[in-house]
Amino acid sequence: MANLFSLSQHQTLINDERLPEPKAFWKYMFFLAETPRGSGNCTQIAQKILDLGKGWGYESIQDKVGNVIIRKPASAGLENRPMTALQGHMDLVAVGIEGLKHDFEKDPVICRIDESTEQEHSKFSLFASGTSLGADDGAGVAIMLAILEDKTLKHGPLECVFTVDEETTMVGASDMAPGTLKSKYLINIDSEEDWIITIGCAGGFEQSISIPVTRAKTEGVRVEIELKGMEGGHSGVEIHTGRGNANKILGRLVHEALIMAEIDTPILEAFCGGEKRNVIPNKCKCKVIVPAAKKDKFLESVNKKIEQIKREWKTIEPNMTFIINAGAAPESLEAFSAESSRRFLDGIIISPHGVQRMSPDVAGLVETSTNFWHAKLCPKCPEEALLEYFPRSSDNDFMPFMNQEYKALARSLGGKASDAGFPIPGWLPDTTNPLLLLAKKAYTELRGKEPEISAIHAGLECGMFQATHPGIKCISVGPYLKNVHSPKEELFIDTVKPIFDLILKILAEIE
Repeated sequence: MANLFSLSQHQTLINDERLPEPKAFWKYMFFLAETPRGSGNCTQIAQKILDLGKGWGYESIQDKVGNVIIRKPASAGLENRPMTALQGHMDLVAVGIEGLKHDFEKDPVICRIDESTEQEHSKFSLFASGTSLGADDGAGVAIMLAILEDKTLKHGPLECVFTVDEETTMVGASDMAPGTLKSKYLINIDSEEDWIITIGCAGGFEQSISIPVTRAKTEGVRVEIELKGMEGGHSGVEIHTGRGNANKILGRLVHEALIMAEIDTPILEAFCGGEKRNVIPNKCKCKVIVPAAKKDKFLESVNKKIEQIKREWKTIEPNMTFIINAGAAPESLEAFSAESSRRFLDGIIISPHGVQRMSPDVAGLVETSTNFWHAKLCPKCPEEALLEYFPRSSDNDFMPFMNQEYKALARSLGGKASDAGFPIPGWLPDTTNPLLLLAKKAYTELRGKEPEISAIHAGLECGMFQATHPGIKCISVGPYLKNVHSPKEELFIDTVKPIFDLILKILAEIE
């Protein structure tokens, strides 16, 4: 297995004194960083993990979806304990800073150590250089690999489950054959706050609206407007913070600037924003065609609206940046018709985004939200514009109505809504779960205080495992992560060992 750990980019970091025990964890974090594993590209990392399991002499299998399952025998004397699964996902959300030349299909993620942004949690943190770090869920995978490697640990029969494409479709968990897992308990290692034990999460589904459009010849001046530098972030974890949606903000800017410039009919040549369904869109571009006689007034209106929008968002979006390029003279152009442009722009303006309802039962918990993650009006698709959404809710009974809301929105725009895609069931909290009770006890004994018990608005795979493996009891834990799904992703180094020790204590005491 030596060839798996050449670690050409991170060899000097492995023994860095700022990285505490368990050292095996950091070895595997860098192993993961050097293996391309963006969503939809898990073949290489899955094969490496499968090879590791076989090299250790464990039962190691890969199912038809691509998930890897490695079963480690119990320690001597603990063979009669119930089997327990540790679970995490192999893929990462592959995003980089503007202008970075990075090919996530083949280039490694380059890690660095720096002072943390929250010193009360850890003096140092692990970051990536210009890209997402992939500690979501590389941290969970690295913990599992470190536990598998160490044959001196005390535990009952162990089943480590490495799933594919959690960040996009959750197909690894949703399409796993019923009965694949042999475990009575499952510890998901995909949470992001080390002081919390998670016992529930939201479900969700994909939704899109297609709007028929036409193109036509027009005369005018092209004005290109780009919005970038916004915070973005995880559409479940950060949706309650009120971070700006680039699609909505740029759509508003164009709409209001046209009104101020007394231009009655919008003519759009292109509009595109958003990259991934679970990422709040942080950049967007558009091309507007305006009459030559109204060019100066339109540009003046755009700049006035930018000043206003920046004032409104200065606290939450301090790095919001607009770039404007205007043609020098009128041209004969082909753009989308006034009617098509109007319907598309109206769609952006009225599209829902953000928190829709707070939980009436759990204080501070978002029950229902939607991420308006993608807007596309593109010359390469001259007959159809697209608006895409990722709604979430912890109320499974409410999600079908949300689907009907999008169908109503589509009808109002003269378009068509898709059926709900990739439905993800919610995970209902269970405070009587014996695995939870054991985890609370172990946490309290290790830290001298009780953990917080919480449900989250983000999606975890536990609900899917419970659907295909009835009766399995789940909890979720993990080290402290911040700004996941973005180039600012941060793993707080000193929070790793407490979670590692908590998992080991739970495994040693499960009966």
